[in-house]
Amino acid sequence: MTEQSTAKLIRTVGFWGLVAMCINAVVGSGVFLLPYESYKLLGRFSLWAPLLFAIPVFILVLNFSEAASHFSEPGGAYLYARTAFGDFIGFETGWMNWLARVTSLASLSNGFVIALALLVPSLKEGLARAAIITISILFLAAIHFIGVRYGAASIYVFTFGKLVPLIGFIVIALVAWKTNPLPGSFALPQGKVDWSEAALFMLFAYAGFENLGVPAGEYKNPRKDLPYALLIGILAIAAIYVLVQLGAMSALPDLSKSDTPIASAATEIIGPIGGIIVTIGALLSMAGTNSGTMLEGSRMLYALSLDRRMGPLSFVHPRFHTPTIAIVIHTIAALAFALSGSFRTLALLSAVARLTTYLVTCLAVPRLRKLNEGFRTPGLIVPILGTIVGLVFVYNLNAPKLIAAAIAIAVGAVIYYVSRPKTSTYTPQP
Repeated sequence: MTEQSTAKLIRTVGFWGLVAMCINAVVGSGVFLLPYESYKLLGRFSLWAPLLFAIPVFILVLNFSEAASHFSEPGGAYLYARTAFGDFIGFETGWMNWLARVTSLASLSNGFVIALALLVPSLKEGLARAAIITISILFLAAIHFIGVRYGAASIYVFTFGKLVPLIGFIVIALVAWKTNPLPGSFALPQGKVDWSEAALFMLFAYAGFENLGVPAGEYKNPRKDLPYALLIGILAIAAIYVLVQLGAMSALPDLSKSDTPIASAATEIIGPIGGIIVTIGALLSMAGTNSGTMLEGSRMLYALSLDRRMGPLSFVHPRFHTPTIAIVIHTIAALAFALSGSFRTLALLSAVARLTTYLVTCLAVPRLRKLNEGFRTPGLIVPILGTIVGLVFVYNLNAPKLIAAAIAIAVGAVIYYVSRPKTSTYTPQP
């Protein structure tokens, strides 16, 4: 086997497929599990958290939409940073993006067990937990190993499966309207409030959109379709999050009493069958997001290997047309993280790692405008606001998270300098 196969990736995903992939990438555990965490941090004010944090997220999405409109090759934020600031910054951005992907996959695999344990409590601990995590990750790896068509199809199926019970819950909860959650929700929470922790959790709930550009080499027309798919997708997601939070708080005034709040709210409204239906939706939701993460994370490893000597990571299988070695390495790393960590810890690590991606992409947008015509935001206001959003998130990180981020960046630097550039470096095609 040579370092890089002569086989090529194939373009199969169109516009509405991208919209579905965007919704799938973001609507994972956040809508089903994080309302519990946000309520513990913010109390009744958490009713407005999905709407409040949608504003800075939309600013970031505008920056990614513009950056994505300049490229048709795989890499996403790695390509944006490499083109704007050179190889080292590009590699570090891609490295941190991959860490965000692999810890997200690990986190949601733990979330999958938490949701499944609502139906079978004995699966939550010990060997049963390890077996469920391992089987779920290996199953998705196998699907993506044998072809992007199958991987994309799994994402479409999971997206449909998660949205049907979710939308059904919204309708039933708002019609039932058991209590009015609005009184007291406008007051800021009293006492010691960890706003940075709350911001990171909500960032994790909205995160995932930034990776939609990573497998661009397998989209039919990424420069045209990707920007608008991102915008439509994130607006739909914001509406879903706000309505789900409203419905859940009307059914369960204190969401902090259940670590599966949406399922518990559905049980409160229509009985045990409601909890079972929502739990199945949650399982499909996390499986779908993990499927997208398997696609995007493995393609980031593949993109990083295209211009540096990183063993066989750039190998493309001649039959399946997938970067099979990158898929295997991504899977092994995800399993290691998932089996050794918890949902909460891994979710925070993923949120911290992706801050580099947000910040560097916003800074890159003005430089990328020189490449070609593409989707445009007016003037410099959006890149400036996006950079401020990224800096505010970084500024509010506590010492342990800053240390973890610094260690991750240092490891990336070591890998960069140990690996050598290829004699014929990969040049992205705008």
